[in-house]
Amino acid sequence: MCGTRDRGRQHRYLRYLHVAGIDWVPRPVEINLGAEGELARERLSYIHGDVPVYPLPDWVWADQVLVDGAQRLRRLHDASIGFSSDDVIWQSPAKIPAEVVCHNDFSPHNLAFRDRRIVGAIDFDFCSPGPRLWDIAYFATRIAPLTATPPQNAPGMDDARRRVQTILDAYGDDHVMTWEDVVRVAIIRLYDLAGLSRQKAAELRKPQILEDAKAYDRDGHYLATLRG
Repeated sequence: MCGTRDRGRQHRYLRYLHVAGIDWVPRPVEINLGAEGELARERLSYIHGDVPVYPLPDWVWADQVLVDGAQRLRRLHDASIGFSSDDVIWQSPAKIPAEVVCHNDFSPHNLAFRDRRIVGAIDFDFCSPGPRLWDIAYFATRIAPLTATPPQNAPGMDDARRRVQTILDAYGDDHVMTWEDVVRVAIIRLYDLAGLSRQKAAELRKPQILEDAKAYDRDGHYLATLRG
């Protein structure tokens, strides 16, 4: 759970994005503190759309979602350039090179859809500075998908390279990234998530979260076999 200072950082960044022309993310409305300065109530504007839940519906795997998602992510990254972060305490560790502010969980369950097209992004709790590829690789992991055992209604790994290239092409050709780059960073990202899940399982005393860690490790090991 984010503390008050984390929420203040998140709200400042969301306001910045709106100034930069990104009107499809939540807008801060109010934040109220309790008697001891703790977060008591928070309100953000509503993004009108449907957010898919797992198991994801068939239409989420359409190529158009790859394109829409990559283009939205590019706009989000470009808009973050210029945000002043000198006094910001991020909820997630910053990564190098700090090219942009990464969403850090840009995936179907944090995207709003209308008529099967992406119209917004939500859940900026864990955003922090990092390389563009950090977000791109995670998006590809979730939407290609890059996993040892894809959902039954999802494309298989035999189509993964084409789908990743579709994402890279839609993101923009002025940033040269390859399938190999995406797989390399996806592996790092999955192991990072596995470690975070084990940490949260201990902190929250929820051993069931360890199952998530095992799944991230399994997918990381699987992707490592693809790069030889």
